[in-house]
Formats: sequence, structure tokens, C-alpha cells
Amino acid sequence: MRIRLPRTTSYDLPLVAVVLTLVALGLAMVYSASGIRALDTLDDPSYFLVQQSAWAAIGIVGMLVAARVDHRRLRVVALPLLALALVLLVLVLIPGVGTCAAGACRWLRVTAFAGVQPSEIAKVALIVYLAFWLGARRDRVTTAGTAIPFLGLLAAMTGLVVAEPDLGTAIVIGGIALALYFAAGARLATFAALGMLAVTATVALAIAQPYRLQRVLTFLDPWSDPRNTGFQAIQSLYGLALGGPFGEGLGAGREKFGFLPAPYTDSIFAVIGNELGVVGTLAVIFLFLALAFRGTRIALRAPDAEGALLAIGITAWLAFQAWLNMAVVASLVPMTGITLPFISYGGSSLCVGLFAVGILLSVGRAGRTTRGASPPRSPRGGLDDPRSPHQTGTPLPRAPRGRGDGRPREPAPRGRRSAPGARRGGHVPVPWRSARARG
Repeated sequence: MRIRLPRTTSYDLPLVAVVLTLVALGLAMVYSASGIRALDTLDDPSYFLVQQSAWAAIGIVGMLVAARVDHRRLRVVALPLLALALVLLVLVLIPGVGTCAAGACRWLRVTAFAGVQPSEIAKVALIVYLAFWLGARRDRVTTAGTAIPFLGLLAAMTGLVVAEPDLGTAIVIGGIALALYFAAGARLATFAALGMLAVTATVALAIAQPYRLQRVLTFLDPWSDPRNTGFQAIQSLYGLALGGPFGEGLGAGREKFGFLPAPYTDSIFAVIGNELGVVGTLAVIFLFLALAFRGTRIALRAPDAEGALLAIGITAWLAFQAWLNMAVVASLVPMTGITLPFISYGGSSLCVGLFAVGILLSVGRAGRTTRGASPPRSPRGGLDDPRSPHQTGTPLPRAPRGRGDGRPREPAPRGRRSAPGARRGGHVPVPWRSARARG
């Protein structure tokens, strides 16, 4: 007996391939960038690789589970998940409860070997909650009754993250919220005002603390203090430059040997450029562009407003955070402690990111199922057969046939384009889009 495998699937397999490729590349680069440090401190060069592999396995299982769950069922857990995220963000600030390192309290220690970063949970919690909350209010998204609670929630979450302190993650959370608010139907004037408010708040926070102001000054001129404040920025540029077109070889890079402060977390993109060269960096950029394209495609084909907002929020989060990490390494923006999704070392970031991809796959699966659904044909081969058991109303009139039945073909009126539904491929306009013009 031969086993027949299904030739088609409702899941977005290119998206799965892109994400798994990023995860595999991340495992290889984490091992390459952390092996020397793990050998020196723990006498085990594969310590961080084993940890990251375990988190990757857990995250992939979570992705598969989330992909099988209908995204509409997330409505019942949206508010509890948001409340849990806010509680965890408060707990991490309590002395003795949160785990602090390098002057920042961002982790809750679960066991002696594992911890959780509440700000990562807050990202997906905010996306899920705002997707259903704004989806139910898209006809009045610019009113004060929607804008004021939106700003209040955003201020509360970003304020807790800034207090850790973690301005980079707060910027990512703000970008996610603004992307969702714009996609829900915000007018351009309102969106521009919120954007200016967010930029002003970010600049104020950046210059309020001396160490953040120093990062801004270092960004403007890293060579003013090359051995202290500008050391990481300069070494990141060296890592990208010394790799050349094809790199020094996987595992053969030199910048990770005490030059880059965080070679397997924040600065792992510099290690990729050093060991894999321009080819490796362009491949990573292409993979994230492909992820953004597939996510946007899923959002445009979503069956409802909530699914579209979920897909937009997750895609904006992963693409924006990836760009921010790579921009920091290339000295295009001031230094921030942001990980590269799916590649940098970190269990919370990897697991939550893979779980979010599972939600994205669920939305894409629902969109394909809705677009591909059609009533079963009657035994006589027609949908309009009065004797068909699926016929519930008046038989549909038969469409004009071609020349094969002896009747002439009726030409379409000149000067008019065909309806969107008549195009090849059966493309149907997205039903959740609002007819109200922006601006």
C-alpha cells in the first residue's frame, strides 16, 4: 500500500521555509560567536548552542500549535494576555523579583537555567489585543473615544519598558502600535500627529539620561572616543568591512574574540558580515524582505479585519526590529540593545517570535480556506441544478458560454475594465477594507 502525500496545503510554505532558514542560520552563528566564551567560562563550547537549540525546538512546537488554532479564537484570550503582560512588566521592576544585568532589570528567572523576558511577551500581547480592539472600532478609530484609550495603553506599556530601562524595545512597541493604528483606518493627519508625538517623546527620553545622550553623541562621531563609548560602533563597522565579499569563513572571524561586546546577541549581524561577507549579509536582508512580503500578502488576503490587523502587527514587528538591529550595527541609528529576530541568542525572543509566526500562518490558512471555498457541485455537474441537494434558493442564471455551444460570445463594453472578481485566479477584493478615504 503506497502512502500518498498531499500535493497542496493551506499553509504558507514559503513563509515557513524563510523562518526555518533564519532559525538554522541563527543556530550556526550563535555557536560560532559564543563558542570561545562558553569554552573559557563554562568549559563547554556548545553550551549556548544547546540552550538555543532547546528554545528553538520549543518555539517550533508553539508555532505549529498556533498555526492549527483559528486566529478568531484568540479574541477570548486577548484581554487576559494583555493583563498578564502588564503584570509581568511590573513584577520585573520589583527589587528581588526581577533579574538585573548590566544595569537593566529585564528578566524574570523561572529556573536556575531559564528565564523569561516580559517585554517580548508584551509585544505579541499588544498585537493580539489591538487587533481585536481596533478591528471592532475601525469605523470610529479616529474619534476621541478610541484615540485616548489607545494612547493610554501605549503610554503605560512603553513607560514600563522604559523603566527597565529598555528604550530600544519601547521604540519597537511604539512602532507596532502606530502601524496597527494606521492600518485600522486612521486619518493621515491623526497618524502624522501621533508619529510626531512619538518622535518627540523618543528624543526627550534619549537626552534625559546621560548615558543615552552619550550614545547619541557617539553616533554622531564614534571616533571622538574610540576606546570607550565609540568602541562597539567602530568594531561593528570593522566586522562588516573586514568580511569582504565572501567573508573570512564560518567560525574563522576575528571580531568576536573580545572586540565585539555582545557578539552572539545584539552584534551578531556584525559577526555574520565578518564571517559570511557581503553575500551573507545580503542573504539575511533578503530573507527578512521575503518574510515582510509574505506577511503583507497574508494581511491583504485575510478573511476579516482582525486577521488582517494580526498579520500587519506581526509583520511590522519582525521587519522593523530586524531593520533596527541591522541599522545599529551599520551605525545608521544610535546604539540600542535590540536582538535580531530568529538569529540572536535569547530564548524569549526566539520562542515568542516563532509563536507569532504561527499566528501569521493561521491567518494565512483562514484566508486561503475562505477564498478557495465553494459549494459542492451537483451530480449533474452544475451549481444551479434545481434538484441539487445544496440548492437553497432560486437557481442562478447560467453565465454566457463561449463559442463551443454554438452561441455567439457577448463582447464586453469598450472602455471599461473587467471586474476584479473576473480576473484570472479568482481574486476577490478584501472585504474588510473601509471605503472611507484617508486624509
